[in-house]
Amino acid sequence: MRKPSLKSIVTAASIACAATFSLANAALAELHPVRINQAFQSVLYLPIYIAKEKGFFEQQGVDVTISTGGGGSQSWAAVISGSADFSIQDPLFVPKTRENGGEGVVVAAIHNAPTVFILGKDPTPLQDNLAYLNGKRVITSPQPDTTWAFMTYLARQNGLDDVKIVNVSIGNEIPAIVSGSADYALAVETQVSQAVQEQGLHVVYSFSANKDWYPLAFSSLTTTPAYLSANPEAAQGVVTAFELASRYIYADFEGSVDVAQKYFPDVPRDILVASIQRNIDAKGYPEHALVDKTSWDNNLNLANFAGNIGPYPSDATSYENNVNVELATKAAEIADAQK
Repeated sequence: MRKPSLKSIVTAASIACAATFSLANAALAELHPVRINQAFQSVLYLPIYIAKEKGFFEQQGVDVTISTGGGGSQSWAAVISGSADFSIQDPLFVPKTRENGGEGVVVAAIHNAPTVFILGKDPTPLQDNLAYLNGKRVITSPQPDTTWAFMTYLARQNGLDDVKIVNVSIGNEIPAIVSGSADYALAVETQVSQAVQEQGLHVVYSFSANKDWYPLAFSSLTTTPAYLSANPEAAQGVVTAFELASRYIYADFEGSVDVAQKYFPDVPRDILVASIQRNIDAKGYPEHALVDKTSWDNNLNLANFAGNIGPYPSDATSYENNVNVELATKAAEIADAQK
């Protein structure tokens, strides 16, 4: 079992004490109701569960209700329709909306790395040996979904002209390898750790470990400029809570797993431990709430390649026109002041 360092214990305790003190003050004031719609319930979205369970939302004066859309388009549609105040999904929906004459804004990082992994029966490492994939069958989701875009873009970058991409519906990737229908598959957590521990498969490639792909704005907190204008204090409170949650994940590993266990009661704890650790090692969970320009560039260049957006950069797709940096910058200052 991972043993926490003294520094992480002190940091986690400081965060928790600050939250307790602020909660007492927040209790004296009415909390502002906030609705956040997540695309899926996923360990990739651990910061929102931490913020909820560790009291960071309440500490910052907001009472958050979490709902699940069932997909990125549904979650973003909830914001556009007014049935949610924020959504969590690929931030790409914001520039796509701007391309169509609408408005949206990205305010915080939820997952900051391309934590997609290649799995196979063959344990041969591919991180520095991608040519080994030539002639192999690789399972991805259908075009233009994420794993298809990842594998196709990787193949183009590395001149892999003989990789055979096989599309299957999401959730059927691992059975295709086990049955022998393919050699490799792309997957995310918790699917990766389950395949390793239960099916004996091997992680042979990490997109996050590729310096040309990291960081990448994989999942973000999004809303509308109108909401920010009408609810500046609530918006700041939400983003600050995510800043505190991100710091907590790196300060208290076991506490983070405990929270995940509450949201994923049917997943064995050892699988959650492995899943969260793999995401931490990949720096998938952001260390701070700010979505930086490099992470935006990497996501938008991939999206442009996949045909999901028009030219990048443009007025509709640029970092400057889509990402609010003020809220996350102030959130870091507030969190620093609580140390």
